[in-house]
Amino acid sequence: MPRCLQFSRTSRFLALASLVLVGVTAQAGRPLSSDDAATAPVGSCQLEGWGEKAGSSRAWVLAPACGLSESVELGGDYSRPQPRDESRGEASLAVKWVPKSWQIPTGWGQLSFGLKAGLSFERPVSSGWRRSASGLLGLATLAISEEAAVHLNLGPHKERASGQSGTALNLAGVWMPDPRGLLFAEIQTNDRPALLGATVRTVGGLWWLSPDKLGLSLTASRQSGSSQTLWTAGFGWYGLEF
Repeated sequence: MPRCLQFSRTSRFLALASLVLVGVTAQAGRPLSSDDAATAPVGSCQLEGWGEKAGSSRAWVLAPACGLSESVELGGDYSRPQPRDESRGEASLAVKWVPKSWQIPTGWGQLSFGLKAGLSFERPVSSGWRRSASGLLGLATLAISEEAAVHLNLGPHKERASGQSGTALNLAGVWMPDPRGLLFAEIQTNDRPALLGATVRTVGGLWWLSPDKLGLSLTASRQSGSSQTLWTAGFGWYGLEF
């Protein structure tokens, strides 16, 4: 989705692209960086926001998304890093397409597929806004039950400055032990760690203040080979009609 202090450009971009509705089932979305094969309801929007902290660095992020049709969702976000020594801000825009015909019932649960295309942008201190990367993700979600799901993302990511590309892979498991909240674990990796960064592992959860409307989230991430933890704390406001 899915912008901030993520450990690498790839994990930052994928976090930016992760703009989906968290519904009554174990769907993806904030606080996950992995995405699910589902879209927000037609005419419904969401607003997510969070703060990130890794050592002395911080960032603040806002991420809206809306369902434009039964199979199309449009999302974006903006992040403001602190300190702003190199960058004044980062942003992204992403479109997700999940046709109903790409849903397949299986013995393990419903298997759904989708696609997400995104662009990311940056505003260096020394210049204006410019495109920094682009990516395409294939999405797959296995809804084992209303309480458990597995999400898989796979696709190419291209850095504009270097012109080099790599393939990103996200895998996440989500569990709702109680209707008031969910827990998750995920891994983000790629085939070009020298370009896109090392593997990142994340755990976290979300707690509903108002079921399916307003929730609070907390996550902790760590990159392979690093002893530093990236913490995020945020909110999600869902079901905003337009």
